[in-house]
Amino acid sequence: MKNAKDLLNKNFDELVSTLQNVVRFNTEKGVAAHGAPFGVNVKACLDYVLGVAKDMGFATYNCDGYAGHVDFKGSGDETLGILGHLDVVPAIADEWKYPPYEAVIADGKLYGRGTMDDKGPMIACLFAIKALKDAGFRPTKTIRLIFGCDEESGMECVEHYFTKMPYPTVSFSPDGDFPVINREKGIYQFDIACGKLPCGVSIVAGDRANVVPSLCVAKVPACDLKDAKVYANSGVTVTKDGDVATLTAEGKAAHGSTPDEGINATHKVLRALAAMYPDNATIAFAAGKLLDTTGKAWGVALHDEHSGNLTCNLGVLRTTGEGKLNITVDIRFPVSYRCVDMYKLLRDNTPAEFDIVPGHTSEPLFVPGDSHLVTTLIDVYNKAMGTALEPIAIGGGTYSRCLPNCVAFGPLFPGEEQTIHMPDELVILSNLRKMAEIYVEAIYELAK
Repeated sequence: MKNAKDLLNKNFDELVSTLQNVVRFNTEKGVAAHGAPFGVNVKACLDYVLGVAKDMGFATYNCDGYAGHVDFKGSGDETLGILGHLDVVPAIADEWKYPPYEAVIADGKLYGRGTMDDKGPMIACLFAIKALKDAGFRPTKTIRLIFGCDEESGMECVEHYFTKMPYPTVSFSPDGDFPVINREKGIYQFDIACGKLPCGVSIVAGDRANVVPSLCVAKVPACDLKDAKVYANSGVTVTKDGDVATLTAEGKAAHGSTPDEGINATHKVLRALAAMYPDNATIAFAAGKLLDTTGKAWGVALHDEHSGNLTCNLGVLRTTGEGKLNITVDIRFPVSYRCVDMYKLLRDNTPAEFDIVPGHTSEPLFVPGDSHLVTTLIDVYNKAMGTALEPIAIGGGTYSRCLPNCVAFGPLFPGEEQTIHMPDELVILSNLRKMAEIYVEAIYELAK
């Protein structure tokens, strides 16, 4: 569809200005109001996007403020879904070079929260279907852009939306990486209610299961301290205040799905505590079983040819009022297994007196690499980029899990700097143009 790409490039400045307008809505989750379950700013952004689409000549639907869609009607009964979101994670303005909600353009880059996750890719898809329509394309499948409003805070948006609307026949989500993500490991987050710590010992680390803790602090009776050199060599700093000693370790944060990319501060403190209290069963279990990110030491390691090894992140440590240790763990397991397999494996390899309390869990996603969806998208990408890449597997979870027969397709290009969820999130304008061109071709091939 060369004519469509020409029209897209002709209207690229309008695409950019529309994206700027969308980024200027602060769509962090807010207080629920009538018709605005995720806050008035999120509602206003959804209303704006649906209004732009309506002005383009598309039919639109607002699903009670939870989500909305834009339809490019096809001649057949099947639907191509394109699922993305308008909500964003919080942005701390003081950490940014440019204000996160002013959509500043500098040095060929558009800065702002949501420029890559996921406002930029979804506006690129909106202008892609406009270009196809204006070029005279008449799809067989109805092309449906679905704009969620709560992807970052629990995906309540699509849960509600799909109680009102049917699943598309086939879908992609521009909320991941290029070339194509067709395998996403299962997610198993859970608490372990362990036994008691030694008298006077407490531990605090982490806030979220899916983040590698960058700080861990333990308090112990000062009389239990050993040679200070032992702690210094293990990366633990010791300070005393009367009868109490504080053990502090710093690490490096990373996403819980890739724990080896970070340095888990809890590991340093737990090793120090294990040396101090070798007879405590809780510390022995935590230090002896949970520090191996492959799960091998715990006896829960798994592997398959489709998605590789299980990963294990010790995400949160807290001491309860009864002096017991509670541990929150995030495991990503290979696509050949299911959550029920994971629970049994954990239960069989954890002391019976320690309770395992499942939290957020999600079954793996696996769309075969030889499916029409995956082969079409990988061919479109490789042709556009002059590459010969294969589909990829990840430990993270994308919007694709929310509906059947869906994969993640962009927007992050291989080797591109990752700024999603970070200060100074940005989209390189030349990459925005390229992804929009790729989406034109992909939508054409899947909907023709």
